[in-house]
Amino acid sequence: MVEALNEPQTVENLAIEIFKKLGYNYKHGSKLTPENKERPTYRDVILKNRFISAIKKLNPWLNDKLAEEVYKIVSNIDHPDPIIRGKIFYDMLISGVKITYKESSNEKTRIVKLIDFSNPYNNDFLISNQFEVEYYKENNKYRIPDLVVFINGIPIAIFEFKGFKSDYTAKDAFEDHKIKKEDIPQLYQYAQILVASDGLETRYGSPTSDWERFFVWEGIESDDDVIVIETEEKTIYEYKCKTLTSLEVLLLGLFDKRRLIEYIEDFIIYDKSGKEYIKKIATYYQFYTVKKAIERTIKAVKGKDKRIGVVWHTQGSGKSLTMLFYAKKALKVKELENPILLFITDRRELDEQLYGIFKNVFPTAKHIETIKELQETLKKAKSGIFFATIQKFGRKNKEEYPFLTDKNNIIVVVDEAHRSQYRQLAQNLRKAIPNASFIGFTATPIDYRDRSTTLVFGDYISIYSIDKAKRHGVVVPIYYEARCIELHLTNEFIDLEFEEISENLIPEEKEEIKRAFAKLERIMLTDEYLDKISKDIVEHFNKRVTDLDGKAMVVTISRKVAVELYKRITKHPNAPSVAVVISGNKSKDPKEFHDHIRSKKELEELARKFKDPNSDPKMVIVVDMWLTGFDVPCLHTMYFWKPMKNHSLVQAIARVNRVFKNKPGGLIVDYIGISDDLKKSLSKYTSEQIKEVLTNIEEIVALLKEKYKIVSLYFKDLNYKNWKHLSSEELAHLTAKAYEMIAKDEKIKEEFLKNFIALKKLYLLASPHPEAIKIREDLAFFEMIKKMLVKYSIRKIKELSKEIEKDMSRLISKSVSASDPIDVFELLNKDKPDISIFSDEFLDKIKNIEYKNLAVDMLIKILNDNLKVKTRTNPWRYKSLYDRLKELIDKHNRKIIETSEMILKLIEIAKDIKKAEDEGKKLNLNEEEYTFYSLLLSYPNLPIEEKEKIKDIAKEIAKTLSGYIKVSDWKRNKFIKSKIKAEVKRILMKKGILEYSILNKLSNIIVEHAKVME
Repeated sequence: MVEALNEPQTVENLAIEIFKKLGYNYKHGSKLTPENKERPTYRDVILKNRFISAIKKLNPWLNDKLAEEVYKIVSNIDHPDPIIRGKIFYDMLISGVKITYKESSNEKTRIVKLIDFSNPYNNDFLISNQFEVEYYKENNKYRIPDLVVFINGIPIAIFEFKGFKSDYTAKDAFEDHKIKKEDIPQLYQYAQILVASDGLETRYGSPTSDWERFFVWEGIESDDDVIVIETEEKTIYEYKCKTLTSLEVLLLGLFDKRRLIEYIEDFIIYDKSGKEYIKKIATYYQFYTVKKAIERTIKAVKGKDKRIGVVWHTQGSGKSLTMLFYAKKALKVKELENPILLFITDRRELDEQLYGIFKNVFPTAKHIETIKELQETLKKAKSGIFFATIQKFGRKNKEEYPFLTDKNNIIVVVDEAHRSQYRQLAQNLRKAIPNASFIGFTATPIDYRDRSTTLVFGDYISIYSIDKAKRHGVVVPIYYEARCIELHLTNEFIDLEFEEISENLIPEEKEEIKRAFAKLERIMLTDEYLDKISKDIVEHFNKRVTDLDGKAMVVTISRKVAVELYKRITKHPNAPSVAVVISGNKSKDPKEFHDHIRSKKELEELARKFKDPNSDPKMVIVVDMWLTGFDVPCLHTMYFWKPMKNHSLVQAIARVNRVFKNKPGGLIVDYIGISDDLKKSLSKYTSEQIKEVLTNIEEIVALLKEKYKIVSLYFKDLNYKNWKHLSSEELAHLTAKAYEMIAKDEKIKEEFLKNFIALKKLYLLASPHPEAIKIREDLAFFEMIKKMLVKYSIRKIKELSKEIEKDMSRLISKSVSASDPIDVFELLNKDKPDISIFSDEFLDKIKNIEYKNLAVDMLIKILNDNLKVKTRTNPWRYKSLYDRLKELIDKHNRKIIETSEMILKLIEIAKDIKKAEDEGKKLNLNEEEYTFYSLLLSYPNLPIEEKEKIKDIAKEIAKTLSGYIKVSDWKRNKFIKSKIKAEVKRILMKKGILEYSILNKLSNIIVEHAKVME
């Protein structure tokens, strides 16, 4: 089908053809007019005659008069808020329209079905393009949606398209929806699904969704039956050996008649947030997951194996919403016989959060407060939704937990299924309700030797990995930055095996941890630490919000530390608005805690304000609260001053991965060394994909500088650094010259735009790192040129509206002790630390540092990173140093060298690197020139001994190669490689190297090495 896009037809026409193949009827909008008696006026959007005909078919008892009355009710929904009008209509769509009428002398009330959900094919499906609608508030002004899907005459879905070869993208189609939604809201109040597509990119969402909440659809019959192939240019979908576009996948998957009716019935909700409603619709993976889960549930309820399975969906992907859709569907399925759904969590806070989500959709959902209430409920309840913590299955003293019921229609839904389901409480639960079926939902399953999520709950029902979530834009990536403090506090807890750290530690199990944490707390409460941490947090956050508006969360080890840190932060000038979020009891806790202990209502109000990007506070300090199940999309930074491990750490850091406007990623700032144990923690999970969780910000900074260098090279011979100080005329000349340098070739233009967008995104991720601040003015200059290119381009560059990301998984965590909180790379002023900036004074300081192991780790990391790069670019000069370093590291790992001696040896290597760098500078050679100089100098039997002559050859080779390696895909182009080789030979021969074997070998080496020069 994909070939159709290359034909001279629009995306709109392609969609129409697919709909026809799916069995939809088609009418052009010009036929669905008042003149053709399809609707009373152009302002009306329900096709009256089709609507009345359909509902009379579904409700044979309706006469013409009653059908007319139903039409009036549905077409004249009266409420000032279009979202509320949409909710009122959706309730009618699902539950039917209630009408009261007289039959003979009796008054009757009956429900009129608008859609037949039990038999999808009993409904009337129609599509229409160019359906003209008059403005809601103005006469004789019209909007024309590209395509509307009608079911029984009701506009259920609206499509906006952009041409495959047009200047515009799916995002522009979404913008069209926004405009039309303002002008013709009477159409959008009935729509359940909006679609925006340019043929290659297709996204769908609800009428209340921002672009960030418009989703891709990647399934036909299931969430895993479409193969997704990503190329630099586009994403290709393969299904049953056929290549499809994203538009075709969406239409074949979601708009299949059977699936569309099911989706409308079970996968749309109106969630109340404060006083407002938000319409939420399912993602493709939620839709297919729930369908699979229901099938498994029926099998478990009817069978002997009561394990339904595990839903593993990554943090931030809408797990609670998936559970809600599951409940909504489970309650309707006949085979489940009006089930009792018991939702189990292991934390009261999480229990209340989950109940809060459900009660907005299921008013009859019940929150169970006591063990006795739970026992009575399970004995007496026949159906319904109930919420309780696993602790309600605890025993008093040493009593056996009682058997409660042998009902087999109880479904236990366990949230955060990786925790608590492997101990005595879980055994009590199963003993009390032995015939219950169990399903687990988790974002971080575990597979330890004695505890496995799948062993307890059954096989995976669905896996939605973090790499998929990032690719789909469901979550943003998380980055890590170490902010280094004087003491390496990691040493105080790194070897402790713990899972949860809370104020409610069980003394018998956690005594060792409590002792370690008490020691940590004492250190943290010293004036020195509190002053350094508070100052660094304030300065870092203020710099960060300069470039990226948002909020922050500080995670501390205890309530006392939280309160003391609050005091210090609020004393700083320009401190952000901040609040402490802790639990407590004013009658028992110290007076200094009282201002921060809130009632449930007060805490809810604080949460509401913190979630609002435009309200204070901008920062909160927490201990345990708000670290799981608490979504704040505008939260972009978390400061950790608390040891955390395993799933607790993974869950906590995911607070910053929520999508919000232009937020490029979340940042984790580490003041204690959490990432030192992260790799070890992650290795315990059942999938390698979980290692996508965290990326060191240093890697982003390295990419930033690399990308900055690439973008700068486009203007290599242009002096633009002082552009801010130029007059208007001078700046106009400068930007014109820059424009010429880029616009002379279309490919260069596209590559520049692509590289610039990537650079800008990296800049936002890295800010406020010194390397980001350093290029801020240059970035503004590049932005000017980008705007000129877009403004004067004859076609829009589609890459401008695509996400450009690099997936990174390597996790690094090394901290440096110093007299003040510093970032190692801020100290060095390099993203890839350049050893030449180490003065003798600094190296002496490292040599004499009190914390020897820390000094070794820091130097190993810096030297290793530095030499890895240098050895790749100049192996003839740096490989021997790199080999020395690796040999030293091996000795260090095998503990056959003392730490103090290791430091001295590392400093020797650092000085040798500096010596090599200085050599190149003294010779007035740049990096590439010095590379070829080193090669020639080390080449055996080179017939030239004069270093000046070798230097000249190196310069000419570097200059010649620089022109060729910019050619796209030159490495695979045999002609270009041959030409480069010929040019190198010509230079060598010109300088007096005439022996064939030397010429051939040298030219081969040089051409091969050119591959790493890009």
